[in-house]
Amino acid sequence: MNTLIFGLIIIISLFIFLKLGKIKASKKQLNRDNRIKWRRNQNQSLNEDTDNSKIVEGKPAQISDQSDE
Repeated sequence: MNTLIFGLIIIISLFIFLKLGKIKASKKQLNRDNRIKWRRNQNQSLNEDTDNSKIVEGKPAQISDQSDE
């Protein structure tokens, strides 16, 4: 009997969770000035443009293994 009751509670809870998971925040909630910054790095210059990589174009250098010596 307990299995049936707890099984129904789990099924109902999952159904409610999946239905409420589709609800999104409004534009007023998303676009406000005092939002919490959830990023770990608070330096704005690093967060603004993450697409800029610091890869240097050029000829690759030979890497020697020290165990060969």
